[in-house]
Amino acid sequence: MSGLLYAVILAVVALPLLWARGLFLPSGKDRTETVCFEDSTSVSLSLAQGRFTAAGDSNIWQSEPAWHVQDFLTCDIDRDGSTELLLLVWRRGNYGPSKPFWVKRNDTSWSQHIFIYNRQSDTFVPQWMSSQLRPKVARWAVQGTDTLFILTPEATETLWQWGQWGLVRTG
Repeated sequence: MSGLLYAVILAVVALPLLWARGLFLPSGKDRTETVCFEDSTSVSLSLAQGRFTAAGDSNIWQSEPAWHVQDFLTCDIDRDGSTELLLLVWRRGNYGPSKPFWVKRNDTSWSQHIFIYNRQSDTFVPQWMSSQLRPKVARWAVQGTDTLFILTPEATETLWQWGQWGLVRTG
C-alpha cells in the first residue's frame, strides 16, 4: 500500500511541474521546407521538437528558447508582394516586455499566439504578434495566396486576412 501512496504523491507533484514546463502542449510535426524569397535567396525553414530555425548560408534566425513552436507557414499575408513567415507559438504570458498600460501583471500560464515576421537583411523581424488566441488553433493553412484558414478544436472553420494592423476575421 505504501508504494501506491508514493506513486500518487509523485504524480500529484510531477504532473503540475511537467505541465508548467510545457510538456503537454500540442506537438507540431517536425519538418523542413525550403522557401525562395523575392530576392532569389533560398532559406531552409525547419521545425524540430518545438524549435524553429531559418537558415541560409548560416543560421539566420531561431525562435526564442522559451517558446514552443507548433507550426509555421509562409505566404504574402499582408498583400505587399513579399513573403511573410507565420509562426503558431505557445509561450508563457499574454504579452512580451511591452504590455498595455491597463495590464498590471502579465499572465504566466501557457497561451497560443500567431506571430508574423518580415524577412529583412537575412533575418526575420516581427511585423505583428498576437495576444493570446481565443479560440485556440487546432490546424491552420494558407488558402489562396493571402488568406489564413483556421480550424479550432471545436471544429469551427474560420478565415482570416490582414487588416490595417493585424489579422481580421473574414469568414
